[in-house]
Amino acid sequence: YADSGAELRTHARVERIEPGAVVLDDGSRVPAGAVVVGIGARPATAWLRGSGIELGVHGEVLADEHLRTSAPDVYAVGDCASFPSGRYEERLLVHHWDNALQGPRTVAANIIGETPMAYDPVPYFWSEQFGRFVQYVGHHAPADTTVWRGDPAGAAWSVCWLHEGRLVALLAVGRPRDLAQGRRLIESGLPMDPDLLSDPSRPLKEATA
Repeated sequence: YADSGAELRTHARVERIEPGAVVLDDGSRVPAGAVVVGIGARPATAWLRGSGIELGVHGEVLADEHLRTSAPDVYAVGDCASFPSGRYEERLLVHHWDNALQGPRTVAANIIGETPMAYDPVPYFWSEQFGRFVQYVGHHAPADTTVWRGDPAGAAWSVCWLHEGRLVALLAVGRPRDLAQGRRLIESGLPMDPDLLSDPSRPLKEATA
């Protein structure tokens, strides 16, 4: 961000917006001709209240591991629905088109198949910021170890999160191969060697324990 002339302020709260400026809670003023507000997403599911379909605390549809709702023969997919992840041992609500792409395949298989199929994808999203390709895969909330691959001050680097020695999430900046291999390693659940993992010259798939 700094290299591109942008200042990124973390832990900063907006107290008020005035003509030509944003006033932060520490009293500082940021000149602004226009203000863009990004405060997250909220499922538009109010129309489902009273339908018999159970909603969660964020307004999302509560689906089970097969993406079935609490209403008989009704399924839910996409960023309006949360699901219990066996891989991460918690309920996930993923706001990305990749989730909406994967879910219908599971629902179709469960509608026409005899054996129920569980939905437990590895979450994924990407973004391009100031000419750098940023990709993230997994869910790092349960991680107990963080491993850096490369210098985060450089143009290409990755950071890996492990839980009990297994890769659970990876953020890659300008290293798409790390992302592709990391996604497969998360799916496999293979134990990783942190020392091998920290070597950016070594392919990620060669860092298994």
